[in-house]
Amino acid sequence: MTSFIPVLLAKLSLIMALGLILAATLRSVSPSHRHLILVATLACSLALPIAIVLSPQWNVPVLPGSFSSVLSPTSGRAATSSANDPNSNSFAGSVALKGATDSRLSNSALTAKVIDANATQPAADSRSVLAKVRLLPLLPLLWVVGFAAIMAWLAIGRLGLRRIAAKAWPLNSSDWSGTLDEERNYAGVSKRVLLYSSSVVSTPLTWGSHNPVVLLPEDALDWPEAHRRIVLRHELAHVARGDSFTQLIAGFVCALYWFHPLAWIAERRLRAECERACDDSVVSLGTPAAEYAAHLLEVARSARAFGAPGFLSVAMARPSQLEGRLLAVLNESRRRVSLSRGARPTAALLSALVLIPLAAFRAVPKENARAENGVSSSSSNVMNEGSHSARSMESVTPPSTAKSMVAPAAPSTASATALSTAAGQATAWAMATSAASTRSNASVSFSDEAMAAGGSEADTTFQLSVPARAAGTLTLDLKTGGNVIITGWDKPEVFVRAALGGRDWRRTKVTLEPSDGGARLESVYTEWGNSQSSHHVFEINVPRNYSARLSSAGGSISITGVDGVFTGQTGGGEINIQKANGEVDIRTGGGEIRVADSRLNGSVSTGGGIVRIEGVTGNLNGKSGSGPVIYSKSSNTIINRENGVTVVGVATGDNSVGIRSGSGSGSGTGISSSSASNEPIYVIDGVPINRSTATTTNHISDGVGRGTSFGASGIRMNSAGGGISLRAAPDGARVTTGGGPIRIGPSAGEVYAQTGGGSIDIGPATGSVEALTGAGDVRIELRGAGAHSVDVTSGKGEVVLVVPRDLNAILDLETAYTDNLGHKTRILSDLQLHTTETADWDSSEGTPRRYVRARQTVGRGGGVIRVRTVNGDVVLKRS
Repeated sequence: MTSFIPVLLAKLSLIMALGLILAATLRSVSPSHRHLILVATLACSLALPIAIVLSPQWNVPVLPGSFSSVLSPTSGRAATSSANDPNSNSFAGSVALKGATDSRLSNSALTAKVIDANATQPAADSRSVLAKVRLLPLLPLLWVVGFAAIMAWLAIGRLGLRRIAAKAWPLNSSDWSGTLDEERNYAGVSKRVLLYSSSVVSTPLTWGSHNPVVLLPEDALDWPEAHRRIVLRHELAHVARGDSFTQLIAGFVCALYWFHPLAWIAERRLRAECERACDDSVVSLGTPAAEYAAHLLEVARSARAFGAPGFLSVAMARPSQLEGRLLAVLNESRRRVSLSRGARPTAALLSALVLIPLAAFRAVPKENARAENGVSSSSSNVMNEGSHSARSMESVTPPSTAKSMVAPAAPSTASATALSTAAGQATAWAMATSAASTRSNASVSFSDEAMAAGGSEADTTFQLSVPARAAGTLTLDLKTGGNVIITGWDKPEVFVRAALGGRDWRRTKVTLEPSDGGARLESVYTEWGNSQSSHHVFEINVPRNYSARLSSAGGSISITGVDGVFTGQTGGGEINIQKANGEVDIRTGGGEIRVADSRLNGSVSTGGGIVRIEGVTGNLNGKSGSGPVIYSKSSNTIINRENGVTVVGVATGDNSVGIRSGSGSGSGTGISSSSASNEPIYVIDGVPINRSTATTTNHISDGVGRGTSFGASGIRMNSAGGGISLRAAPDGARVTTGGGPIRIGPSAGEVYAQTGGGSIDIGPATGSVEALTGAGDVRIELRGAGAHSVDVTSGKGEVVLVVPRDLNAILDLETAYTDNLGHKTRILSDLQLHTTETADWDSSEGTPRRYVRARQTVGRGGGVIRVRTVNGDVVLKRS
């Protein structure tokens, strides 16, 4: 915070000054363009804090090297800590770097010190800077008071406007309504505008964006027709330009930066240019300049201050701005042009091009820039060597010595701090643990899973632990993020192995302490900049009956062999839960999720990625923003990527189920017909015909379905979009996708397939099938002598059913063709089918249509084969 505030103020002042200077120098352009420049300036000012926080650092070495010690936030904190804590070890003194091999025990921590003998400590400068820094904590409180006061003033003004409108007299007579409608058409305003008259106001004014209100003085009832039109023309120009919304934004910017004079100056200039732009709009519509100036002067004579409501509205005339506006109106040489269609997008683009580099810009001393950008230098080499020396010193500490330490302030609290000062300064690494749980760093070892999660070798490792009892809760608050691995064990203890790495690992503070019958693990950055970079790993052992509450800025989560309630979220990373029982509600911003061999109720969700729920009992739901969700009885799921497509294989007995999920949405097209010599002959009402007349057009589903349980006993998969291919579904399947083709190979049991758009191909199937597509071809092959139940709905495309030669079923086939198709659709079959066609056009479904139906029993009857399609053929053939 101490570095963020001055950076924000400097960049804010630069943006405000540039906008005001640019608007002031471009006097030759129209007021509309100057107003747009000021709007862009205020918008950039509003977005600046967020842009500074989110943008990466662009370190530019423009400051002298002597600024490094003054600008270093960590050196300031270290000095403050040393000054305030009599027991702390200061960095004063001089010790040779390679000779610093001893470790010292204090009453609070085991501390390994590495000091650069060539580093200098500007004590006088540091004290003067620290004296000012101590005042900074009061600034946020002062800002909150000012912000709340301005926002309260604006809220009072808004309520005042609503109260005035509620008591005002509506001007809805025919003459006022007619004039208002005519002027709305001239101004290009399509939305409804409310027109009122009130004795409270002394000048015409407008406010509101969604429901604009024009409020006129009480004497407006006596205005002549010409004066009415000019006033309404001016106020409706405000509505057309959206000036009420821009003034609201300006008010919020003034509240946000109430302490900055340029914010208030920009708001005043914005209001002035807004009125001049509306003046130009009135004159450009044909009103003589002299006549309009006379009307403007007449309105201004009765105008008076209006307080907070006037700040949130746009008034036609204010005495303080009248002289300049009259001169501008009467100046015949001025350009009176409005904004073009591309002016606002261009201004937004240029604003972004200015804002993003400015937010990322960071002026740093030249020596610091070289060290932070990874350039080899003597100071950076000293720091790296010093940090390795510190770790080696701690690692050789005898275990008996470490166990004898007691933290006096919080005996049951274990903490670890990694802190780095600026390049060329001293580097310290400290660790404090409770007497009962402290272990030597030399004994730290990580599992293969932890090392794989870390991604690279850690810069430092340590261990922390606190006593725990069953049925407790582990609370993780990882503001630095990090990969978390939680494993159950049989000890009454929460034990943490931490590995810190990345660019900012020295700025990470880790604490573990008892909390409400459980334990709390927290990691924070001791210094905040525009961006932080770290890769931490926390491998945690907890009692087997233990809950976990997670909050992490980012990183994977793994839970194995624990029974309890697991809740929380991570900003992004994989989630892996195995052999767990209880309740779960865990979310990740993005990453794959796998839950296997567990008994869980609740939900797991990801912003994007595959969700696999395998061998899980209980009511567990998976959600994914952009990936497939797979439910399987088997826990042997294999996932690969082939040509940009996710390939999932699930071993099920002797069969393998492969699921392909890609991105995109599907659209159905008809199956192209083969040559006439290869086409089979079909029979309709005993007349052999060729299928060359088959067509492909639209169909609207009639909503018939079997419910969410159909096909749920087998593998289940749903995806927001993308093609899906199951090579086999021996236990049935339920597959849905927002868009894309579906292919299901040999299957048994119940098979359900639904896609928002795309073809469906199922078979051979020995059980029942339900297929629904918004647009696409459908092909289903049935095999076996058993009873088959089929339900097909297609939005666009041909429906082909391949049935056994000894089929026993009840057929319910229907296709409809609309009056704009140009030809009939048919039911084609090599069976003897009796088809009927309606004679009249049916308009009950919207577009007039006729129906072609075939309803009869084949063989001994049995299952129902039902097909519904519109503007597409139905083909029924025997295998």
